[in-house]
Amino acid sequence: MDLLLLLNNVIKSQLIKPTSEVRILCLPTVVQREIFGHFKLEELLFLSFCSKRFKYLIQSIQGHRLKLIKTITYTFSSGKFSIGAETLFRLTFREGYSFITPMELFGMSRETPCCWSRSRCYSLYNYDGERRDSIIQGVHSYIQQFFGPSTYYEIESFNELPTSLENIRRSSIFLPANSTPEELEACFENSPIQEYVRLEGHLKRDLSPNSVIYETKYLDVDHFRVSDVLIHFKGERLRCNHTFLDNTAIVKFLNAWKSNERSKNLKVLTIHAFDLDKDEIMRKVDHKSLNPREFIKWNIRNGNGGNTITTTSRDYLIREIDGERAYLNITPKTVHLAIFGSTEIHITFESK
Repeated sequence: MDLLLLLNNVIKSQLIKPTSEVRILCLPTVVQREIFGHFKLEELLFLSFCSKRFKYLIQSIQGHRLKLIKTITYTFSSGKFSIGAETLFRLTFREGYSFITPMELFGMSRETPCCWSRSRCYSLYNYDGERRDSIIQGVHSYIQQFFGPSTYYEIESFNELPTSLENIRRSSIFLPANSTPEELEACFENSPIQEYVRLEGHLKRDLSPNSVIYETKYLDVDHFRVSDVLIHFKGERLRCNHTFLDNTAIVKFLNAWKSNERSKNLKVLTIHAFDLDKDEIMRKVDHKSLNPREFIKWNIRNGNGGNTITTTSRDYLIREIDGERAYLNITPKTVHLAIFGSTEIHITFESK
């Protein structure tokens, strides 16, 4: 069977009960499996638009292939967005006003301004940029239904604030210029508490003290307003790159942690700053040290796939309320803090 001919028949029939669909539905399962096995996942997704019955057939027969998709990434940039799973699956959507012939795609109504680009590649679509958010949300809803609930969904965005989507577990956002806290906060409306969030760039103002971003399990910020982050962060792991925190700010944070005023859930803190003075900081923070021959060693892996940092320390703080220990390593450019139980003698932290 000519696979491209089958797909073209679907298009020509405007996705309403194509003859080719009826023929396939009547074939034995073994033949259906052979036919679908020759399609790319992008093509199977396209065929699933024919009808609910056809979609369920594809999911039933090709379920083993769909389960290979462990992570789906939504990537946003100016004028387009893409949906991909490494080399296994990729869709690209581009803004196109005069090239849109409305179709019933991704379970959305025929009036929705989103259409296939009519190329020989069944992974290219056009959409009306003014309806971007509602269209992406409709596409995402269909993608979740097609690939199942166990898939890991994440967002990457470059100089473009992403659409707020449900069930996102990880976000990496390169902030466009002049972004406001309210605009950034809106990106997390449908997935407020995520496992990992990376933010790079500047906001016009500080985030609200009650921002959901402070609830993130692992927060990674770069060229960002850090002073308020240290005050309000409620997660477990915090990494601050290219900051301008001085000795006074570091001392203030460490003493606040000791008195249980801040970061009660914190497990790992990494700060990359400039011209820090360890001796001055340690003089102003009540701390203890292990015996000369003892030290603590731990690993911290960069949350966006970077190298693992191995650090050691003899100095530690004790939180007054419960005796928790925070081992501390300070250099002129970094602060590493690892927090764990008062009875433990060693630990390895590896953040995703």
